[in-house]
Amino acid sequence: MDGLARPTRYQHTSTEAKALLAAGESAGIEYKREANEIEPGTLAALANWVALDPSREVAHLLVGVEEVTDRATGLTTGVVYGLSNGLEKAVSRLLNHSSSTFPIPVDLFIIEEAVEEDRPFLRVELRPTQAPHYDGKGRRQTRQGRSTRAMTDDELLQVYLDREAGTFAARFRHTTTELREAVGAVGTQIDQIAEAIERNIGGPLEELTATAHRAVSAAEDAESAAMNAGSAANMLEFGVTEVERMVRDLSEVVDDLQDDSLDALVSRVFHLRRRVWWVFSLDTSKRSSAAAERLTRWMHQQLSGDISPEAARNSWELGVWEQLLTQRKQQKSAKGTLKWWTAAAAEIKSYLKSPAFQGPELPDLRAELNGDINEALDNPESRTREFYDSLQH
Repeated sequence: MDGLARPTRYQHTSTEAKALLAAGESAGIEYKREANEIEPGTLAALANWVALDPSREVAHLLVGVEEVTDRATGLTTGVVYGLSNGLEKAVSRLLNHSSSTFPIPVDLFIIEEAVEEDRPFLRVELRPTQAPHYDGKGRRQTRQGRSTRAMTDDELLQVYLDREAGTFAARFRHTTTELREAVGAVGTQIDQIAEAIERNIGGPLEELTATAHRAVSAAEDAESAAMNAGSAANMLEFGVTEVERMVRDLSEVVDDLQDDSLDALVSRVFHLRRRVWWVFSLDTSKRSSAAAERLTRWMHQQLSGDISPEAARNSWELGVWEQLLTQRKQQKSAKGTLKWWTAAAAEIKSYLKSPAFQGPELPDLRAELNGDINEALDNPESRTREFYDSLQH
């Protein structure tokens, strides 16, 4: 989307529509012969499919089109049949169903195709607004191939996490503006910054320091060229880009240095234990046997216990939990069964000794999760939502 006005009506079939017809149905392209085949869940599933992958920008719905397989070649394409009740009623149905998607309506861009021909149809672009979207029955679905399925717990968690970062672009634009306004001040402080980098990190960052100096020089040149607005703008843009890259590279170096500090290791163990408790609760929330209760008590004891003050011990524990989470993703449906969790617990019963730091407080989430996980996540006063929010810190 480049901000320019886009046509919403074509006398004949557009190039974009022809490409979608030739492609056949897929996860991001769906055909409907009649508008009455469309439901709010249809729109929600397509929008959720977009939300699940940052590389996806849009999903497509062609209304008045049916998929046909060529018997000779086996290839499937979309064939236009048109809309028996007219374009206006189909558009009205789409808009009505869009308003019945939650928590806020999905974004629709509707294009009327082939309006001067015998078989006009609709091409609809769908984008998420606040995923995961759901219909009036609370169904949170997505597309897989040419069919629709329920979103998995891990997919829901992923989308909720992505939603929390939804204001990133606006914050970045604001930060860019502040950098441009402060670029002169950076020039007065670069010597102290470079000295501190050299003193604390040393030779490996010589190139990074040089990059910082080049950025400042560019900024100063831009300031001195104020009489030439075009030149100043170009140089400021270059300076900001270089400073942003310097900060990103420096942050990675600092993160690497700090990751092995005792405080950082303790913090990582703390949050990783909470993550393990979360997925364990998700996987076993519907199990109420005596074995499940015993396993829950044991996991709670291990995960909420004090954290060792030894750096080497914490590094080892991080590896244990990270390996467990990796192995869980390899299970069917990326979830661990009670049998799997029991076997995993048996392997780590000798771990987590010599406690010193207080472990995380782990509320019992299984009761709420045994009901409606989505309702629990949407309720700001629930234990599940409170615990989920704490995972973001």
